[in-house]
Amino acid sequence: MLKASITRERFYFVLAAAGLITAWWLNALAVFEKADYLKAWFGSTVDLVLSVDLSIVAITVAAWMIYESRKLGMKRVWLYFLISGFTALAFTLPLFMAFRERKLREHRLASGKLERFEFDSHLVDIWSPSTLNAKTPVLVMHDGRNIFDEKDSFTGKTWEVLTAIRDEVRGEQPLVIAVWGLSDETRLRELAPQEILDDHPEFWDALPEDFRKLRGPGFADSYVSLLSDAILPFALERYGIEHSPDRTAVMGASMGGLISFYTLAKRPGHFGTAIGFSTHWPFGGEVMVDELTAMLPPAGSHRIWTDRGDLELDAAYRPFHERAIERLKAKGYASEKEFVAAHYPYTGHHESYWARRVADALNWWLQAPGRS
Repeated sequence: MLKASITRERFYFVLAAAGLITAWWLNALAVFEKADYLKAWFGSTVDLVLSVDLSIVAITVAAWMIYESRKLGMKRVWLYFLISGFTALAFTLPLFMAFRERKLREHRLASGKLERFEFDSHLVDIWSPSTLNAKTPVLVMHDGRNIFDEKDSFTGKTWEVLTAIRDEVRGEQPLVIAVWGLSDETRLRELAPQEILDDHPEFWDALPEDFRKLRGPGFADSYVSLLSDAILPFALERYGIEHSPDRTAVMGASMGGLISFYTLAKRPGHFGTAIGFSTHWPFGGEVMVDELTAMLPPAGSHRIWTDRGDLELDAAYRPFHERAIERLKAKGYASEKEFVAAHYPYTGHHESYWARRVADALNWWLQAPGRS
């Protein structure tokens, strides 16, 4: 969608240039030939039909431009009408369309900037807010292809993170780092907590046949290192942000929830908060719950969010989710300020459902008391 928007903007600018050149050139010819504009416009019934037709179209376009400019907050729309008197609507209409496309993209990007990088064959999209400063919070997200652009997303839907940041998030806007997976075929091996998976290869046997075919050595530790030792330091330096675990969170859904908690367990000095939507505890079941929660740092300086729905794949989550709650409370995660275990009724396992939770989780993280 974002690439298409840039393409449309450029297309409209080309049309505007063509409209300006042809308007000046043809008007110059008309003046040189001493053409009678009134006679040309109203000289015959056919001329009258075309003139009235174009006039009605021009009035309709002008009304639409005024409406769109007000809706999108585009200022000084009257300049387009003024310039039309010296040039042509063939110039000002596509010019307006180009700036309208830019405004729509700005709105879609929550007035921020989106850049793409690559680290060890992983694409990394980084969104920086317009309010960027040294204390800006940093959010690292897994499955980056599903974060910003529907055309990249596996399901055609995104988490609508920027919509949440623009319309619902209270407090300072975070820098968002969306890390793409290595591939769909290696996703399980990259996001499954490696230490636990290496000790329990039987986890693969409990998976459906299509997933059992993907078995192989895990490399989540390399992935955690990539996040912590390469991508995060790069982003902090590039955007001039001072690192603080209190301002740094890691977030994912499904297997992304598991790797978020594993990342927190492995790098508690890098990340202060881990957020998992529809955390896929059934991968490993009770063993995964017990061993991964045991790895997590004790309560007091870290924060955890895990949730579930009750439709689709999430329908099987309840016993594991409740077991995780018990284990985490036993570690001291009792206060809602540091631990949330949410249930979202009538939601399932899909980006469109997770999009409804993003603002809740971000507001909980960003408004943490004492976050420095």
